[in-house]
Order: sequence, then structure tokens, then C-alpha cells
Amino acid sequence: MCRSIQLKADSLLRLSARAVVICGIASAAHADEIGYDALLARLSGQFIPTGAGVFVSQVEAPAGTALTYGPDQSLPEFSGKIFLAQSGVPVVSSHATTVAQSFYSTTNSIATGIPTIYLWEANGFIGSSLRYGQGAAAMPVAPPTTAMKIYNHSWIGGFSGSTPTAGDNEVLRRADYAMNRDDTLAIVGVNNGSDSATYPMMAMGYHGLSIGLLDGNHSHGPVPAGGDGVGRMKPELVAPGLYTSFSAPVVSSVAALLFQTAATHPLLIGNTNADEPVVIRAALLAGARHRTGWTNNPATSGVLKGVTTEPIDRIYGADVVNVDRSHRILTGAERAGALTAAAAPISPPAAWDYEAFPSATSRFWRIRSSATISELSIVATWNRTQTSPIAIPTLPDLNLTLFRVNASGGLDSLEGDAASVYYQSGNVASRSIVDNIEHIYLKNLAAGEYVIEVKRIGTTTAYSAFSLAWTMPALSGDINLDGVVDGIDLAAVLSGWGGTTDGDVNGDGVVDGADLAFVLSNWG
Repeated sequence: MCRSIQLKADSLLRLSARAVVICGIASAAHADEIGYDALLARLSGQFIPTGAGVFVSQVEAPAGTALTYGPDQSLPEFSGKIFLAQSGVPVVSSHATTVAQSFYSTTNSIATGIPTIYLWEANGFIGSSLRYGQGAAAMPVAPPTTAMKIYNHSWIGGFSGSTPTAGDNEVLRRADYAMNRDDTLAIVGVNNGSDSATYPMMAMGYHGLSIGLLDGNHSHGPVPAGGDGVGRMKPELVAPGLYTSFSAPVVSSVAALLFQTAATHPLLIGNTNADEPVVIRAALLAGARHRTGWTNNPATSGVLKGVTTEPIDRIYGADVVNVDRSHRILTGAERAGALTAAAAPISPPAAWDYEAFPSATSRFWRIRSSATISELSIVATWNRTQTSPIAIPTLPDLNLTLFRVNASGGLDSLEGDAASVYYQSGNVASRSIVDNIEHIYLKNLAAGEYVIEVKRIGTTTAYSAFSLAWTMPALSGDINLDGVVDGIDLAAVLSGWGGTTDGDVNGDGVVDGADLAFVLSNWG
């Protein structure tokens, strides 16, 4: 049974009035859609993340009275969860309850292990946490714990409706400042309705992720005049849900699994970069599942064929969030970029990097495959720079380009009509001047060796951090992930023979003839 409620205005800011439908959403309905079933199958019971140890915040618009902003904590699916109200003792909101079900419940979410939830009413969050309107000296309040990683915003608003104002921009700058300082990530639902306007709060921020729906029935398009970063594309991801209020927490649950993985996975323990929100953001974007029809509108002919200035799809962003692909990127571990293309070693088929560099310099990564690469996704993303919560920020400009390594070891451009014989569709360069995302996505890239370049444009010398993430299918039998199945992989199987880990190509828990067959059948 579903019922409608109306989110209403409050004294501090005008929240958008919109009808939403309240229904339970079972995790089984979207587990396969977001790659969770694939994740469970791939991990085979080992190091399966649940969101354990990740503290989160749920920010809700008041549903009627100012205190009607909390989930129904009496439900069995929230048993054992710790709720800490930040805006007064909450009255139960059906909207908040359904958001919570998709976000962290023990029966309807993939992030069943989230232990603690901080509850905010949206106006209280803007006034008491971000400290909007209190002057440059009033810093946003720090999170109550360093375990706080995710803020879910399943509401929309604006001081002048959908038209951005200086007040909206201050709120967004404060939120971005806080995320950068506190290492947190905001996940935000956009407006419902494909012909509706995008409201500034909180969807027009830089450092979070705005979320739409699988069917495209959500607001989309460039940030309009008056907003920070006019022309930036929104949303960045889509997810299952009846409304964006309920698709946003699906992405929040995926992010919780990635944050836990970054902190606890054996391959990542001790790497303080792994749980940087910009790294999680890059993994989410690069790992998104691109459906048929997705496009970031590269040039289709001429010398710039394969070059885009719009990194993501105008409606679907990077497309459907996929926890398995993003988890695979994260556990591929950090792979440092080289100062020159020649110095770049071969990287695994799925991995990431986080580093800072000055303007007018580049970093390089090398990938290769002895078979056609059916799909290659690469994302670079970064934060804007702010000296105070309300200061006008600056945005570094990065370009992302893919090159093919020729027989002499040099780099050949993949731009233009002639070079398009190497791939079936997609783009080979991403050069937005307004977004803080650059994205390359290719289908059926020819076997060979390739170099990824991230180049920072401009003349300022101040260092700026960014994250790069990429994924492509691994070759079956390529145990050391160097892009070719050869004697090194055969040696790994033979040395691990009879064991349970090293050389276990097919993941059945034993190194035996089946693994040897995988290597031999894919030799070369």
C-alpha cells in the first residue's frame, strides 16, 4: 500500500513542494540491477562489505511539522541501529522511513551493517551544521565523529524556487568546504519529472553526487545562470527507485560498502588515500554500468572525432551505479601515475590513483590487453578550491586523453577519423572547461597497449588533488594482471598447485587442472 505526502515550506528556506509516493523497496528488487548479486558471486564469501563501521547522516525535509523528519525506529529492520537526532526529537515521517529502508535497514538495503545514523532536519542542517548566513568566520560544524562518511539528502530546495541565488550558492559552497575538510560525501536526489527544473539545494554542488532515476524521469541538464559553475551537467548517476528520494539512498548504500572496503580490505589497509571521498566518487563514476544509448556526445567526424566537452550523458550522467564494478576498481589498489608516458608501468585492468600536481603538468598510466577490450571506462574527478566557506572558489581544469602505443613505443593520437578504426564507439578524450569530471568511455577497443594522460591546464603553481579510476574486463587466466596470459601466469598456477589462493583463476577455492586449462586456453 502506498500513500502520498507533501513536503512543505519552512521558515528558514523554501523547500520545494512536491508529492512523493511512500512504498517499501525490497533489496532483492534492485540487487541485480546495481551489481550486488555479481559482487556476492565474485567474492565467494570473502571480505563481503556490509557498511559496518561507516557512520552516516540522513537529512530530511520536514513532512508537515518541523519535527516530522525521522524514520520509524520501532521497525524490526532497524533493530540494533543507533539513531542520534540533531534537530530535536523527531516525529516519524513515512518519507524518512522509506529512505532509511533503502539506505541502511537490515532487510531492504545492501548496507545492513551501518551502525549509527545521525538525523537532521534540512533547515536545521543548513542553519546549525553548515551555519549558513553567519559570516565567513562561522565555519561549518565538524561531524560528530571521524567515522561519519555519508550525508544522504533526499530533498530539494531553493531560496527562490529552482532559480539559483547567492544564498543557494553560499549553502553549496559551505557544503563543499565541509566535505573537503571533513572527508565526507553527500549523495543528493534531484527533482522528479523529466521536464522539471533542477533545484539548487543540494543537487548543484561540486563535491557530492546528484542522483536520478533509471527511466530518466528526473530533472537534468546544465546548471543554469546564477548558479556556481554554469553549464555543469546534472545528475552524475542514476539508480533504481520509484522517485529520486529513494534512488539516492541506494547510491548511499553502495558508497557505504566502498568506504568500509577502503578501510578494511587487506589490499587497502594502511592506504590513507583509499577512503578519500574523491576516490570513492571516481570509483562510483567509472564503475557505472553504461546502457545502450548512453552517450557523452563526442564529435562524430573530422579531426576532433572522439573528443567530447560533455563528460557525461545529458540525462543519465555516468549511468547506473554498480557496486561490483566500483568495488573491483577500489580493490585494484592505488597505482601511481608516472611523470612521463615512457616511465608508466603496466597497470591492472581495474584500479585508481589519488595525487596532487601543479598546472601545466601531466600524469600517465599504461594499460594493455592481448584481446579486444569490450569496454573501457575511465574517470578523473577533483574538488574545487576554497579558502573559506563563503569565498568564491576556483576550479582546476583537467583534461583526460587516451593514446595508443605504436610499434616504436611512441604515442599515437586516437582523435580523428583515421584513428577511429581502433574502436567501435565512444570517446578518446574529455575536455570540459566547467565540470569537475572528465570521462572516457569506449566499446570494443582494439587489442594493444594504451596510455592514459591526465593533464592540468593553466599556469598557477598551487598543487591540486584529483582521483583517476578505470575499469576494463580482465583476461581469463591473466593472474598477474599485466594484460597478457603467458609464462608468468603459468608459473603462478604451478607454484600454487593444490593450494587455495595463489593461482586460483576460476575462484573455486583450489588451484588445480581447471585453472591450468584457463591459462592454456587463453595463452598469448
